[in-house]
Amino acid sequence: MKYLLTVLCGFMLFASCNEDNEVTDDTESKENTVIVYVTGDNSLNDFVDENVNDAISATEHLDDSCRLVMIVDKRYAKPYILEVKKGVVEKRTDYDKDFTMTDPAEMKEVLTSVMNEHKSNNFGLLLWGHSTGWFIESDSVKTRGYGPDSESGTGQTSSKWINFPTLASVLESLPLKFEYIIGDCCLLQCAEVAYELRNSTHYLIGSPAETTSVGFPYKQIVPYLFDFSESSYFKIADIGNHYYYDTEEITLPLSVVKTSAMQDLASATKGVIEAGALPYPVSTSDAVYYFKWYDKKNVKTPIMYDIRSIMKRNVATNHYTQWEKALDAAVIYKKRCNKWITSYQWTDDFAVTDDNYGGMSMYFPMEKMDGMPYYDCNENIKKMQWYEAAGIDKYTK
Repeated sequence: MKYLLTVLCGFMLFASCNEDNEVTDDTESKENTVIVYVTGDNSLNDFVDENVNDAISATEHLDDSCRLVMIVDKRYAKPYILEVKKGVVEKRTDYDKDFTMTDPAEMKEVLTSVMNEHKSNNFGLLLWGHSTGWFIESDSVKTRGYGPDSESGTGQTSSKWINFPTLASVLESLPLKFEYIIGDCCLLQCAEVAYELRNSTHYLIGSPAETTSVGFPYKQIVPYLFDFSESSYFKIADIGNHYYYDTEEITLPLSVVKTSAMQDLASATKGVIEAGALPYPVSTSDAVYYFKWYDKKNVKTPIMYDIRSIMKRNVATNHYTQWEKALDAAVIYKKRCNKWITSYQWTDDFAVTDDNYGGMSMYFPMEKMDGMPYYDCNENIKKMQWYEAAGIDKYTK
């Protein structure tokens, strides 16, 4: 979920495509392509145009091999595709009918078409919109995850989300694995989503917290999208962590996850649980959290806790030290802050420090979450691959 700041961009930075890894063959020169998938047929509609225009202008001084493809849907409009090079829209494709951007079949078709048309050496994907992280609803339409998008074009009714297990299956069916996936959306950086997307991308860049409706500072970030190096991913996190939208200061926790290390983190977490080293329920006193939701008593309760914050305060040193190595191998870069925009009143009931900030959330089942409205987390966590891989199925009271 993204939430609006009351007052609303930074200066422009320029970089060129990283040509060191460029691969060519005898018949064609390959591009580096970044796809921005904009699900704006919802409450974020008013921020689409400014973000799109900023991203276009930010490509002006890039190398000619850098192609930006923006797949956009707005409220009361049909989707369209912009193909951009060097600050110029070279091609615009308007669809003759509306379709649901979060429908798995539609999403697969449009992404496959773009990737087949542009035979690129590297592909990056940026997901623009709302997100509820790993949360899943039982309702077949409001499945939560990433989105939503309206099938009617009104942005008001029949909005559909795509949950992350389904999104992962779509992305894994595409011609190539993404070098990175960036989320300009809320709650992306949780262990459950990172594990789900490990076969879809090499890196995952985003926030474990709620993000702002105004979006990332694209004039500053876009040039780094085309470098396809860890140092550029770190720079993206640096920029997004602290920037200004007009005169308003925006701070946001961000991290970079190396998805190839997520299996080891799952195994390390499972080892801690199977050793009986993680108490049930965990102590959450003063722990860092990123999101609240209603428990079964209809009390808004912290639910997405920082993975390091909880493990450090609950697991004995001998077990924690080994587990921490696996976390640090997965979350390879992180930027913290003490404030970010939220959908609920901030309560100042914890402080974020280098010691307790992991840059990633994880769901820890608790009895008080049994039968909670809408999400029923203790039940729906079972739909995520992380549930068994990390031994959550063995974590009981």
